[in-house]
Amino acid sequence: MKKKHKVKKEINEKTFELNITNELLTISKSFLWYLDFSPISHLLSGKTWSHFLNQSTFFAEGLTQEEEANAGGGYDVSININNPTLADKRLLMLQYKSGEHMDYSVKARSLFKKPSAPSEHVLFKFNEAAGKTQHIILRALANTPGIKKESVMYVFPRITSKSDFHSKIGNLIWHTSFVPVLELDDQGSIKTPPCIINAGKTHNYRTSYDGIKSEVNYFLFIFFPKQLIILEILTELICIQIERFLKFLKKKAEFILERYIDLIIESLNLFVKNELEEIDQMGKSFLQKEVTSFIERVKSEYIPNKIIPIAHSRFTTIIPTEGLKLKFESKNDFSSINYQVF
Repeated sequence: MKKKHKVKKEINEKTFELNITNELLTISKSFLWYLDFSPISHLLSGKTWSHFLNQSTFFAEGLTQEEEANAGGGYDVSININNPTLADKRLLMLQYKSGEHMDYSVKARSLFKKPSAPSEHVLFKFNEAAGKTQHIILRALANTPGIKKESVMYVFPRITSKSDFHSKIGNLIWHTSFVPVLELDDQGSIKTPPCIINAGKTHNYRTSYDGIKSEVNYFLFIFFPKQLIILEILTELICIQIERFLKFLKKKAEFILERYIDLIIESLNLFVKNELEEIDQMGKSFLQKEVTSFIERVKSEYIPNKIIPIAHSRFTTIIPTEGLKLKFESKNDFSSINYQVF
């Protein structure tokens, strides 16, 4: 049997982690730059605006060896994130993977078996790390009380060559599949027979370069990725920034809602026009509609009750001011899991 053609990985996971994390943080923060160019900054007194920008900086952290080893008797693992400020911080846990270019698959029922077109795809391995228990560790994180289930996800960049990587720097997130860990479990569980991902087995996630066709094997089942998920994540991050901005102004006693809402919408429209050139009009309209919906919710809740609502918390876990502590029954290796706190 002729073997499938396989090209050695040209880009490692750390490279993707550094660059994609930077893009998520940059584009999330760039919405504020458009507020900075609007009359909003001139409506505020003194250094109020610069003070807010300094407070709203997004950043990323990784788990340290000390956090991994913080286990009572070697049986418990605790991840401690302190949140001493009054503003709620958010947590997003990401497991980055790097893929390999494949000309086609030899699996009989594969979406990428010749003569399907296109048969070329990207192959990612998962549950291959931490003694082939990494998926089980991520599943435990996602199912932990206090953690939003979709805030724990795989990141599959659909880029396999250095030349392609270099050409897409600054736009990597639009060529990346973000897959909540439990979505793989959920879609596998409804197959006949159920496809359960257990410890001890390495699995493959195969996807077309456009991210539309996907499948999972050791078992073989077609996976249906959420095509708008990166826009949904960005929508949530922008709404968080709006929530924080308005609460900051209210705390500073400079808050007259009507003065700022229309200017925020104007800045949103400029942001979408100039920063989202990689996506089609449907995607742009989706983000604008969702953010505007949150702004309308602000109006409806603030005017009668003087309450600024909390932004969505679907892909991000809110860290309470007393901090977040996660405990697990057995010692696990978290060193390859990246978490973003912002």
